[in-house]
Formats: sequence, C-alpha cells, structure tokens
Amino acid sequence: MLNDYTIRDLVLLGYKAFGGSIRGKTMLQKRMYFLSVILDADLGYGPHYYGPYSSAVAAANLDLKSLGFLDESSSGWGVDHHGFEIARYDFALTEDGKASAECKAMKHPELWSKIQAASAIVQEGGNLSYMELSIAAKAYFALTHLKGKATLDQISELMPQFGWSVGKDELDKASSFLEKASLVSKG
Repeated sequence: MLNDYTIRDLVLLGYKAFGGSIRGKTMLQKRMYFLSVILDADLGYGPHYYGPYSSAVAAANLDLKSLGFLDESSSGWGVDHHGFEIARYDFALTEDGKASAECKAMKHPELWSKIQAASAIVQEGGNLSYMELSIAAKAYFALTHLKGKATLDQISELMPQFGWSVGKDELDKASSFLEKASLVSKG
C-alpha cells in the first residue's frame, strides 16, 4: 500500500478525510492508527502510554506543519498532579494544505477513495472522545497480538503487557465502537 505513497501523503489525506482538522495529538494518532488498520498500511505503530503510537506519523505531522500545510494551536487545560502544565494541540489544514491535499487526492484517486472509505468507517463507529478512541485502539492492538480471536477477558488480561490498564466497562464500550466500525464481530 505504501509503495507509491509516503506516510506524509497518508496523514495529509487523512486530515482532508476528517474534515480538515483534528483536535489533539492523541486523536491524530488514534485516527491515523485506525486508518492504517483499515488500509492495511504499516505506519509504524507500537505500544505507548495512550495506546498505539507512531513516531513516523508524528514526524509526518511535524513535516506538514513545517511546510506550512498545518496550523497548530494549543489550549491549556490546567496542571496535572505532578505540577506539569497540561495542553491540547489542535491542527488544521491551512489554505496551502487544503490545496496540496486536493492536488494529492486528484493525482491519486484510488488512494483518496480508500482513505475516504476508511475515515467513514472510523466516523461511523461513533463520535468517541480521544480517551475512548485510545481505549478502542488499545483493545484492537491487543486483539491483533492475540491473532484476531479473543474474549474481552483475554484482551483485558493482555493489556498490562503493554503497560495499559483498562476497565471492563471501558473495554466493553471500545468493543462496541470496534463492532460498529466493522473491525470485530462479537460472538
């Protein structure tokens, strides 16, 4: 899938498919994770504190910003229990970014069509918060390490191996998202 396209191309078109903006780095990572799953594209995801994370996606995002294709804004959310400031970083395509994404979509219509379909699947799964989407990504990541067939209890038992702690109710909600997105079937 990535033979003819760069990760930066996929991230740029991902922004376009998700309406031109994404609120928060965690949301960016999780939306791109699910695009990579649906498109069967290796974007370098591995376990991380907030679920699957790709340094290649983070680098592509930084490249897009450096090229002037993305605007970044931040909003403070206060201070955590260690005294560190908490902030959310939001990203939006600039006019140049929109033009570049449109050009890429026209130049690679098959890729664009697949990305549109994949983003629709993610969005049809439900309007999850970044934390809920993180839990769904953790659950799916764990499921892939269980070779695709597992109970919620088996997924829950595997989570600590990745440094994750997810409650039963959170995992159940995540599995509902994954089912709506046609990534799993309950049974």
